[in-house]
Amino acid sequence: MQLLKLLPLATLAAIALSSSASAAPGNKVLDRRFAKADLNNDGWIDATEILSLQKRSKSWVDTMYRFQLADVDDNGLLSITEFRASKGVKEGGRLNGIQKFVLADIDKDGFLDPEEYARTLPQNRPWKKVLRDFGRKDKNDDSLVSPQEFGIRGWVL
Repeated sequence: MQLLKLLPLATLAAIALSSSASAAPGNKVLDRRFAKADLNNDGWIDATEILSLQKRSKSWVDTMYRFQLADVDDNGLLSITEFRASKGVKEGGRLNGIQKFVLADIDKDGFLDPEEYARTLPQNRPWKKVLRDFGRKDKNDDSLVSPQEFGIRGWVL
């Protein structure tokens, strides 16, 4: 993850040194989005605040992945500069199955319970459908989804 953060760090440095960074037309839109997401008006956006800004059709893991990429100084908060550099936490590409599983596995036990599994699905997915999908994945009926059941091949705990 650290290697992925080196390139954005260089981008942030260039933006910070540029006197025209705040005057760029695209930054006005990003600045408004930043202000909207900064619910406590402290000048920083935390993970909870960024979730309020994201579309409900996005999964929690997708949003947290992009948040972590944007947080180049690893302080758990986004500055306006980090937010601008990440285009409003919209950059970062798509996660693979392993990345989704690892981010969703909050308790780090190597399995997903229904609540953790729900983090891999769109946030607006009704709980009844989450449980139905979870039941289909849970092939051995142990109320947990293993990496193999999640669709990750060759995963060894």
